[in-house]
Amino acid sequence: MNDCFEKIVDIIVDITDIDRSDIEEESQFLDDLDLSSLEIMAIISEIEKRFSIEITEEELMSISSVKDMIELIESR
Repeated sequence: MNDCFEKIVDIIVDITDIDRSDIEEESQFLDDLDLSSLEIMAIISEIEKRFSIEITEEELMSISSVKDMIELIESR
């Protein structure tokens, strides 16, 4: 699998109690993973640290799935 995907899954698993086998590239943060806004913000914050990027508010509004996050990170 994609290294970026694996890192994102690690972050999600660290912050939430979701089993890694339940997380797929197509997983939606709200609908599929049922994450709270606090969990999403913690995940975003950790992604910014680990990947040394800054995600703008505009970009944040366009991210709804794990795949969206991968595409954003890989576009940097």
